[in-house]
Amino acid sequence: MLFLCLRFPLLGFDALPPNEKPPADGPAALHDKGRIVLCNAQAQQQGVEAEQSLSTALSIAPGLVCVAQQAEAEARHLHNLALWAYRFSGEVSLSPPNGILLELSRSLRLFKSLDQLYRRLVAAFRQRGLVFHTGLAHTPLAAELLSLSNTPVKHTANRQGELKHSALQQLLAALPSHLLPLPPRQLEALNNMGLRRLGDVQRLPLAELRSRFGKALPDLLERMNGRCHDPRPLFTVAEEFHSERQFDGGLHSKEQLRFPVSALLSELESYLQRRLLLNRELHWQLLYLDGNREDWIMPLSHRVFRRRSLIDLVMLGLEQRPLQGPVEMLTLHCKQFLPLNQGSNELFNDEQALLDQQEALTTILDKLRLRLGDDCLQQLHLQNNHLPEFSQQLRVFNPADHSPVSHHPAPPVGLRPSWLLPAPAPLSQRDGQLYYQGALHLLQGPERIDSHWWQQRQVRDYYIAQREDHSLCWLFKDCLSQRWYLHGFFG
Repeated sequence: MLFLCLRFPLLGFDALPPNEKPPADGPAALHDKGRIVLCNAQAQQQGVEAEQSLSTALSIAPGLVCVAQQAEAEARHLHNLALWAYRFSGEVSLSPPNGILLELSRSLRLFKSLDQLYRRLVAAFRQRGLVFHTGLAHTPLAAELLSLSNTPVKHTANRQGELKHSALQQLLAALPSHLLPLPPRQLEALNNMGLRRLGDVQRLPLAELRSRFGKALPDLLERMNGRCHDPRPLFTVAEEFHSERQFDGGLHSKEQLRFPVSALLSELESYLQRRLLLNRELHWQLLYLDGNREDWIMPLSHRVFRRRSLIDLVMLGLEQRPLQGPVEMLTLHCKQFLPLNQGSNELFNDEQALLDQQEALTTILDKLRLRLGDDCLQQLHLQNNHLPEFSQQLRVFNPADHSPVSHHPAPPVGLRPSWLLPAPAPLSQRDGQLYYQGALHLLQGPERIDSHWWQQRQVRDYYIAQREDHSLCWLFKDCLSQRWYLHGFFG
């Protein structure tokens, strides 16, 4: 097993809304219930530390900017990071309050080596502007402890992902004992006994540690060294997708939004793949520097998630929406989904070409709707009515009606024309010959339709006929009145 712990020491600051973030070039701290819970490097240089009282911190650093901790925002931000980490591992766990655990042994087969995996991971996190510490080890607890001291991955494993067991044990032995997840009283007892390093603690017999500290400390050491099973609950994906990007100073043009839009859609793609879902809309929110917010819900009719196509679609939609000012934060939220398995079979059978054509059509429809407006596109809907003139209804186009392709066979019916007249047109008849702008010749029929007996009964025999210009039309004989009518034309 190979565990990587990613620790985000500034998670509390990262999770703050843009309008509440302290300046990056000055001392800052988060507080909760009158005590400091997190401070940046500038504050530490002036003597501010976690667990100090707020009044003490302000007396030490009069220019300290203090912001209230937002625990819910931190938890949500950590969940988003865990979701994003699924692209590197199929087994992700949370390591509260500010870390995530990835089991990498299976991922090495995909990425070929630990070096390639780690390079891609580091590049991706740095693109998001995140500060993180690492710890790589053979057990979850050992990785968590090493991440608290920000141990470089290359110190515990080679480029292929093989652990350096001797170096790993030395690094663990050198860690301060106060990093162990123990109650403060037991940590103080370890310090009073002179056991200031994990190596000092491990040299004592387990029986003696158990008699002095109970089961907690020996169990921690057993879990750290892999002699005791340490199961971690896997991270479960939220029912709704929510992610955001923040921009210091704001973005001033729509083109500057392309990269964050791409990044958010990439996160959404990972979320959908993990849950085997397909989203039906994109709910964007733009937060401007002046505090105003703008919501934009973008319905989708796609059957396959294609990020590049969606990027172009979103940018096209932005062209129709003037920015109200510099954008400080861009948020993407999705809560309407369809199970992907409704349309997943098309990816693995002979209908792939048809699916690609349908997907291209839905992309065109989405683009037209963005350019012309939601009410400018209309579509025909089938109605439960046997009479052709009432079997379809024209409605405003709604992407929600375009679910993934269904393989349920439609009830068998005869050929139907692509163009129905608004109302059946009477035909002239001379010496048994039907005429409509020339003579008509019956080719196929009859197809009997007998309906509406509960209102005004309609009994019709439908025929396909050929005109003198060889085009085809659809006509019927009213069996009750014995009159003939033209009802439509074939394309």
